[in-house]
Amino acid sequence: MSRATTDGSDVGIEPVSTRSPEWRSVVDDHPDATVFHTPAWADAVSTAFGYEPRHRLLTDPDSGATRGMIPGFSVREGVGHSVVNPFCEYGFPLVDEDISATSVLSGLDGDTRIVKDAGWSGVSGYNEAGYGGVPTGSSIRLSLDRSFETLWESTFEKDIRRCVRTARDHGVTVTEATVAEFYPLYLETMRRLGSPQFPEAFFASLVDGLGDAATVLLAERAGEPIAGVFLFEWGDTTMVWTPASKRAHWDHRPNHLLYVESIKRACRAGRSVVDFGRSRRGSSVHSFKAQFGGFDYPLVSFVSPPERAGRASLESYGRLATITPRLAPLITHPTVGPKLKGFIHE
Repeated sequence: MSRATTDGSDVGIEPVSTRSPEWRSVVDDHPDATVFHTPAWADAVSTAFGYEPRHRLLTDPDSGATRGMIPGFSVREGVGHSVVNPFCEYGFPLVDEDISATSVLSGLDGDTRIVKDAGWSGVSGYNEAGYGGVPTGSSIRLSLDRSFETLWESTFEKDIRRCVRTARDHGVTVTEATVAEFYPLYLETMRRLGSPQFPEAFFASLVDGLGDAATVLLAERAGEPIAGVFLFEWGDTTMVWTPASKRAHWDHRPNHLLYVESIKRACRAGRSVVDFGRSRRGSSVHSFKAQFGGFDYPLVSFVSPPERAGRASLESYGRLATITPRLAPLITHPTVGPKLKGFIHE
């Protein structure tokens, strides 16, 4: 067990299992916890990709009280390993308010560590702890501090309302669905993008572990699934994660309808935020998400030691985007795609 000194006292930093009740209690009680901090997320990642768990629990060495946790897996890089919470936007520490995050971050040992953070997390002190930062895009988070009707009339851009009417005029409807119904749409989207895919079992594990907090919505037209989205409806946040669609039906605007229905569900459930996930500023995806309103938060991966910060950069993936669609049959092959995904871990 390593230790970090904070406010004149020691905090123990020790390995923790996803089965530990202490982990669950931190996630349940911490106001900034995300679905990517949950044991269910960690179990699904471990089952699908077999990474070595490197999660850490913070404890008071005198009383034994739990003071926080930090998620992470040891994943293979081109050379060596990094500790990171993979395939997600957020992997920052969850610590009690009176604990110095700087001290905790300095006390972490082992390989290169990548900590994914955002401007709303409240965590600071990365530079003081010897971490280098790499921008990885931004997330748009829509505050649900008003009714859906008010969002519809005064927050969404006018084009959203027009596109939703177009979808409905073309007979597009939205229903809840299963992973088995969603996965062919997702796989078709990954092939169009030339991007390696998650195995279907990964989505199934998330549904099994999260229960009602993981939801699939499908947009259908004349009985045909034409678009879908995998939602995390966890805590006070709905996260629109992993959208998929058939390009031939984009003129029917199913994606606009899916996003609006996701926001409506969040309002009716009394949630506080809809998080639209990561996108690159200036991209068409980012522009699409921005139409729904919300605040734009920069996403940064902080890396220790700082000279290895380049490991967290996503720029190389952007440069490959013009090439990979031509390699899609290989990249998304059923046996190749998930293995590539596990190697890239983003």
